[in-house]
Amino acid sequence: MVVVTEFAERGTRLMASLTAQDPTLVEPDNPMRELALSACATADRVAVLEDLAKSVEPFVETKAGMATHPVFVEVRSQATLLSRLIVSLRLPDPRTGKRPQHRSLRGVHQPSQVSSLERARRRSEERA
Repeated sequence: MVVVTEFAERGTRLMASLTAQDPTLVEPDNPMRELALSACATADRVAVLEDLAKSVEPFVETKAGMATHPVFVEVRSQATLLSRLIVSLRLPDPRTGKRPQHRSLRGVHQPSQVSSLERARRRSEERA
């Protein structure tokens, strides 16, 4: 088993955390490993962009008026990508060990406290 170590600090920490949750991510034949590597590279990119954002003004003057500095827009974009990559890894729940169901990416959101089956039952009870 080979662990990729060419990441910067944040990517290295993320890879350690991911492999602690799912040790199979270090196996070269695991297709989810590529997602983990992309997530770690993205985490390093976010760190670099956040450092750059500290040295620029948050707004810039454009022909159309004031606008958000592009580095802040890119930080948001890369952070969204990072969260989607991590979600797509379907890491096992630390308490139960079960992996979440595979669903298409629709954005980052918290899981509902009420299942869809329970919502359907409530609706049918309300109609009766």
